[in-house]
Amino acid sequence: MNEDQISAQLLEQRGEISALWENTKSAHRRIDQNDGITKGIHILASNIEGLATQVKLLTERVDASVGRMERSIKSQGERIGAVELSCRETKRFEKSLQSLTEKVEAIEREPAARWRSLVKQVIALLIAILVGSVVAGVVSNSVGSYYYY
Repeated sequence: MNEDQISAQLLEQRGEISALWENTKSAHRRIDQNDGITKGIHILASNIEGLATQVKLLTERVDASVGRMERSIKSQGERIGAVELSCRETKRFEKSLQSLTEKVEAIEREPAARWRSLVKQVIALLIAILVGSVVAGVVSNSVGSYYYY
């Protein structure tokens, strides 16, 4: 091989080396970019893991709150049932009390009615006595004057 051919081959190899060098630099840039993306993915995964932990804790708290609320609602339902039962018993008691009140009032009116009846009879008797006396006086005066004539 002559010198020109060697020079040409060197130039050709230099071009190939230059191209390889550019390819290597490009590959290193892509590797550096991929490293940045990989680090971002690791950070994102770590953040997602933290969020998952927080969501799990929040879910547990919500579940506990829901459980407390369900127990509270059940307890309040029982209290409402007791109040409704008490209201029914109170209404029944009120009816019974009203019935007893009416009976007591009837019993209390009975002596008053008897007293009024007795007073009427006494007044009627006094009037009868008075009328009888007046009639007896009139009759005795007229009979007495009849015998004296």
